[in-house]
Amino acid sequence: MVRKLGCLQRKQAFTLVELLVVIAIIGILVGLLLPAVQAAREAARRMQCSNNLKQMGLALHNFESANKVFPPAGLRGSGEGTWAVRLLPYLEQTSAYNQWDHSNIGAYFRLGATPAEVAARQLQVPAYLCPSRRGSAQLSKNGDNRNNFTGVTAYNIPGACGDYAHVGGGDNGTFTDQGTLRGLDTVGTWQLNPVWKVIKANSITSFRTVTDGTSNTAVFGEKHVALIADFGLVVAGDASIYNDNAPQFSARLMGRQIVNGTIARTLAAGPNDQFRRNERFGSYHPGVCQFTFVDGSVQSLSINTDLDVLTAIALPSDGKVVKLD
Repeated sequence: MVRKLGCLQRKQAFTLVELLVVIAIIGILVGLLLPAVQAAREAARRMQCSNNLKQMGLALHNFESANKVFPPAGLRGSGEGTWAVRLLPYLEQTSAYNQWDHSNIGAYFRLGATPAEVAARQLQVPAYLCPSRRGSAQLSKNGDNRNNFTGVTAYNIPGACGDYAHVGGGDNGTFTDQGTLRGLDTVGTWQLNPVWKVIKANSITSFRTVTDGTSNTAVFGEKHVALIADFGLVVAGDASIYNDNAPQFSARLMGRQIVNGTIARTLAAGPNDQFRRNERFGSYHPGVCQFTFVDGSVQSLSINTDLDVLTAIALPSDGKVVKLD
C-alpha cells in the first residue's frame, strides 16, 4: 500500500522591505494627525480659559449687584488683598474668603498667621489658572514680604499665583489714574478708605461710571508671563495674585502711553516676548489674547490689535468708543 504524503503549505510572512514600508506609512499618518490632535487640545484649553474669564465677569457682576460698586484693586499696596480676594465668595470660595482677616491692613501677610490663613493664601482657584500656561498649582517664589516689613521672616508666606490681571489703564503710564480699575480701584491711589478696611469696599466705580459703554471696556485679561522659569517671580510681575504689594501682580496696562514718555504697550507677541514683560497682557494661546469686558462678554483679540484700539478699550471714560469685530 502506497502512502501519499500531503503537500506541506508554507506560511507566508512579511519581508523586511514590506515591514519597513508599513512602519513608514504609519509614521506618515501619525505625522499628519498629530497637528490636528494638538490643535484640538489647544482649542479645548482656550475654551476653558474663556470660561474662566467668563466666570470672573459673572463674579464681578454679582459683586457689583451686592455692593453697588466694583471691588477695589487693592488696599494700600503694602501686602493686603487684591480684587482676587474680594471675588472669592462669588467663585464658590466663600469658606476660603472667610479665613482672611478683613479687619485691618494686615489682611495678606500678618505676623503669627494661622494654618487656615496660610491655606487661604495658597488656595489655587481653578478660575484663576489658564490651562495652556499653568494648569497646576503654582506659588510665589519671592515678593512675599509686606512693604516696610522686609526682613521679618514670619511674613515670608508664599501665595497662589494666577494667570489673569485686571486692566489697569493705558495712556497714563501708571496703574492708578484713568484705568478701568481706577474704579475697580480708587482715585489716584491704592488706598481704599481712611481706615483701610477691605470689608467696606469703598471703590468708586460701578456700571454707571463706565461711560464709554460696558461692551467697549475691558476689565480682565490674560497677563503676560514671559518664561516658565519666571513663574512666581517679582521680576516678571508674577508673585501672588492675592498680594497687592505691587500692582503688577494682579494688573496690567495696554495701549499707547502719551504721558511720562511715549510707550507702546502692544499685546505680547508670544510667551518669550521680553519687552516690559511685567506690565503687559499676553497669552499662551497662539495669535490671540482673551479679555473679559465689563458687560461680562469674553473676546479674543489678535496680538496685532492696533494700539489706539487697545488704548480705547482699556479706558472706561475717555470718550473714545471702538467697536470690535
